[in-house]
Amino acid sequence: MRLSSAALLLPAAIAWTVSASPVHAASPVVVEGVDNDTKNALERVLPDRERPASLFDAERLAEEAAERALSFMRSEGWYAATVTPAAQETPPRASIRIEPGPRFAFLAPEVRFDGALDGETAAAVRKEAARVASGKPARAADVLAAEAAAVATLRANGYASARAMPRRNVVDHAANTMSTTFAFAPGERIRLGAVKVTPPEALRPAFAARAAPWKPGDYFAPEKLQQLRRDLASTGAFSVVTTRLAPEPDADGLTDVTIAIEEAKPRVIEFGVGWSTTDGIGLEAEWTRRNITRRADALAIRTILGEEQQSLTAELTRPNAFGPGRAVQVSAGASHDSTGPFERNGVFVSSAINAADRLRYAISYGVTASADFYSEAEGVENAYVLSGFGQIRRDETDAPLDARKGYLLQLRLEPSVSTGDATVAFVRTVAQARVYHTFNRADRYTLAARTRLGWVEPLSGDDNDLPLDRRFYAGGGGSVRGYAFNSIYPEQRLRIGIAPGGQGLAEVSGEVRARFTDTIGGVAFVDGGNAFQTFDEAGDMRWGVGVGVRYDLGFAPLRFDVAVPVDPRPQDDKVAFYVSIGQAF
Repeated sequence: MRLSSAALLLPAAIAWTVSASPVHAASPVVVEGVDNDTKNALERVLPDRERPASLFDAERLAEEAAERALSFMRSEGWYAATVTPAAQETPPRASIRIEPGPRFAFLAPEVRFDGALDGETAAAVRKEAARVASGKPARAADVLAAEAAAVATLRANGYASARAMPRRNVVDHAANTMSTTFAFAPGERIRLGAVKVTPPEALRPAFAARAAPWKPGDYFAPEKLQQLRRDLASTGAFSVVTTRLAPEPDADGLTDVTIAIEEAKPRVIEFGVGWSTTDGIGLEAEWTRRNITRRADALAIRTILGEEQQSLTAELTRPNAFGPGRAVQVSAGASHDSTGPFERNGVFVSSAINAADRLRYAISYGVTASADFYSEAEGVENAYVLSGFGQIRRDETDAPLDARKGYLLQLRLEPSVSTGDATVAFVRTVAQARVYHTFNRADRYTLAARTRLGWVEPLSGDDNDLPLDRRFYAGGGGSVRGYAFNSIYPEQRLRIGIAPGGQGLAEVSGEVRARFTDTIGGVAFVDGGNAFQTFDEAGDMRWGVGVGVRYDLGFAPLRFDVAVPVDPRPQDDKVAFYVSIGQAF
């Protein structure tokens, strides 16, 4: 016997959808005739009820359970299954008896198109439809997934209005097979044109055109419009960003894209706080004025007020000035800090092309001019530095403030010339790598590791004449926890009266992160680091170990760490505490 119906999979699809929901409680219905795996799967779809109190309750519960179980069995490919409800009075008990019968298998699917379609896209759609592979169990979920993937492929290749038409499913009870005929209406293939803005006064047309991640004439893809929305929303200048295609193409056959935006509050004030027993408390405040020139730009004035560090910085950012995800940043500031073995007062101005954090592969570069004045240590007291930087980053992590999967690689070069008390040309190099791996079913545990290596090489002049803050130091909440900030360096240099700090840096860290609930987690960690003058000293590292608690704030975890130095020096505290937002790395 054959059964042909375009709606045959409807009850099966409903059952599959219900089966994806979490289990709330064990059903009181007793299931007989199937293995334990099938019983466990049925627990997700059987009625979540109290135990029956009477024969009437048991009969009603058994009948409801039988209907759901039959839909589920068919959705999993047992189209010849029978489900028999049963009830008893003393004690009241509901049960179902399942006879699965043979499990039906797919035949190779057929794909039809209602409209013109290029050969390459047609082949890609047929490949997605082939998820319904001949010989596989005839599961409704596989049919739905293949159909959705095929529609997504059509849209990704320029067919913006592509849709699935009613499919034809034929179940052959004599052969225990099911065949599916997919049908799709591709619609017109769209080439993207210009970007328009509504309301027009919210954004300059030239800026909107630069923000578009396509060139006029490129084929439509949902990801391109999504990226445009994400780039504009990430500037903070807009609270709502939506896109829509023009109803008709222009004379050149291109379809314009209209961006509808709602501007965010133009002025924002933000505050932050961090604290550790080694570095003291630090308060941060930032005032931002957005969309000043209708380019989604922002002027930010931020200050840090800490026990050992104070700064005031003004920064103007113009996003997408050098293409999508590449912003121009111009900044100037003044600062004072007394962290580590010296005190510093300084001012700077800088200009940079910075890549957005969302870019997986990014190159940033820029130039900085600074004047720094040092005290409380040997070495130069005045340094006027002109430096450039180039940075390459490969970021495959899933979240910047709480990564659970992926890796990050970064290399930064800073060629510089310093004059003042002494003249020296040098190159400062810093490389770092991070890796994250989350395992077990519930993604409750994450292993995280990082390493950071640095070296500063004089090209002319003496390394003792390097600006003190361009040398390397280790220690602190983002380096080696348990030790004060910038407190790890070749101490013998101070004893013989030469500039502190090292020419090289080596740091490693490892963490085991656990999530006990959706908001509460814990961490155990080990950090090691050393700033050294020669490579022979690189392995003489200081180590810190500790544990921490994490509270998920939604956008990032609140971090509380307790660390102890493994081999404390006389000047080191026996224990150190850290409170901040975001993971240590």
